Amino acid sequence: MHIFFYIWRNLKRNKLRSTLTILSVGFSLALMTVLNGYMAMQGVWGKEAEKNQRIVVMNSQGFSGMLPISYVDRVASTPGVQAATPYAWYGGNYKEEQMPFAQFGTDPKNAFKVWDEFTIAPQQLEEWQKTRNGCVVDRRLAEKRGWKIGERIPLQGTFYRFNLDLVLCGVWDSPQDTGSLWFNWLYLDEGMRELNAPGTGNSGTIFARVGGSESMAVVSQRIDERFASSDNPTRTQTEAAFAQMFTDMMGNVQFYILVIGVAVVFSLSLVAATAMAMSMRERTTEIAVLKAIGFSRRRVLATVLGEACAITLLGGLMGILIGCSCLELLHQLSSQFMPLSVFDMIGPWLAYLLATSAGIGLVSGIVPAVLAAQLSVIDGLRRVV
Repeated sequence: MHIFFYIWRNLKRNKLRSTLTILSVGFSLALMTVLNGYMAMQGVWGKEAEKNQRIVVMNSQGFSGMLPISYVDRVASTPGVQAATPYAWYGGNYKEEQMPFAQFGTDPKNAFKVWDEFTIAPQQLEEWQKTRNGCVVDRRLAEKRGWKIGERIPLQGTFYRFNLDLVLCGVWDSPQDTGSLWFNWLYLDEGMRELNAPGTGNSGTIFARVGGSESMAVVSQRIDERFASSDNPTRTQTEAAFAQMFTDMMGNVQFYILVIGVAVVFSLSLVAATAMAMSMRERTTEIAVLKAIGFSRRRVLATVLGEACAITLLGGLMGILIGCSCLELLHQLSSQFMPLSVFDMIGPWLAYLLATSAGIGLVSGIVPAVLAAQLSVIDGLRRVV
């Protein structure tokens, strides 16, 4: 216990230097927490998608290609498919806000058959199905916006020329916060046809649920073969692969995060090593006195390394807390881009960040610790600080 008391006393010896070192470690680790949290979100999202027997059908050219609405029934009739629905991104503005939440045009009759883990009151679902301009939203989004059943939700089109005047018919509950609004795809398509606007009849993407003993890979192959010779060939993949595609679109993000992480760790090690070297230089005589009264080399080594690790661990804890707070704030403000709460992403990556901060302390303190342990009593007492 005496060694821990001594370490704590030394941390308070030069409060300004200790505070600045802790802050430098903390804010740098906060950046790493946000970056690694984003990657953790992608991993959790992909694992959750793997649990669901869903596939995603899109044009072989990607989102820029058209997927005719007639494909929905043909996908639904494919052996192994239980239900299928169009899923068209609208991307409209709400009042003065630009695309504040996700909006999709889908089929009210089949949407909750495809996403069967989502639950909605039967009467609300029935109301949505018979209301052409009706919509349903995730309960968390409704609570965040203060929306009530029957409230009008106007959306101004950005990608589409047709504006939507929606009526809230119901709310659904889901395992994770989707931050989404669903409306009847036919309402959008009919409006586009009245305007003679391009892009009518496009389902965007098609989500389908695979059931029974059929393999998703086999069903996906059947669908692609069915449309291979059509004007709009398809590319079908699992929902997990579809989720991973968005990460791949951003390039090798993991590699960039690794490079940034290595650079941050190297820089922090230099900063902490400088602070420890200055601290040891100021306490040369004190270390000599400690060794003169019986402190062994091992104890001096442990004391200096413990001080270095204590500083970086405090900074690491602060940085992780700041980073997690930023991730949660991003989730609250923009759940369509950060769909998972930080509490849903808690895992080994947080322990790795804390271990990184401890590693920075070991690297930065090893040289001053070894020099202090090897310092002779006579040489230490001869030096004048």
